[in-house]
Amino acid sequence: MLCHECGHRYRSLGAHVSRAHGMSAAEYKKAHGLSRSRSLATTALRETFSQHASARVGTAGWQRFETARDPQAAAHARTFPPAPAQTRRSQATQSVTNGKASRKIVVRTCPSCGAQWCPLPGGYARKTCRAPECIRALASRATRDQARRHAVTIRPLTDHERHQLRTLTGSELKHLVISLKNDDGFMQRTLAAAVGISGAGLSRFLSGHRVPSTDRPRPTASTRAAKPTYASGRV
Repeated sequence: MLCHECGHRYRSLGAHVSRAHGMSAAEYKKAHGLSRSRSLATTALRETFSQHASARVGTAGWQRFETARDPQAAAHARTFPPAPAQTRRSQATQSVTNGKASRKIVVRTCPSCGAQWCPLPGGYARKTCRAPECIRALASRATRDQARRHAVTIRPLTDHERHQLRTLTGSELKHLVISLKNDDGFMQRTLAAAVGISGAGLSRFLSGHRVPSTDRPRPTASTRAAKPTYASGRV
């Protein structure tokens, strides 16, 4: 077992901390946040002690031990005195209550496929069965709900803002888009449609990785209608 005082490993920490660090097993457990019932010996050593103790049962030495044994003196010699009866009764009642609370059955249902599971106590409260298609379906539903709430709460773009998004270029357009996103809460795809470019193009423009058609006049509805068409009919 690893000693938290010196970092070395020993089969039994009780004797080690007493000889090397001058502290009792109870002081060692309290100093390092270990429970009072935590053993300071390895599993193999505890099994060896158990085998030796079982082999001594019924021998002459064991009978002498039973004759000389004083239970009351042994109880007073403990490091931790026994708790009063009232305290033990209240602790037993609280343990039963805590056990019932920890064993409360909680069944969760996947909103996509309907699969059910019982979450582990203190574990991650997942919302789906973790199947890839269910995760994608839940994410898509969340995106639609967010867009629906966004459409209700966010005001529409004014004519002046639409005109600025169509006519401004460079840093002026960038500052306007950032202001509308951060201050007024407009979604980027709404602003991209107003600017006249794709959402990915607007993202690259805001990050400085692309200079799209914002540096030259962008086509509007009127210019698209006035654009001449050339027919390639046969003579």
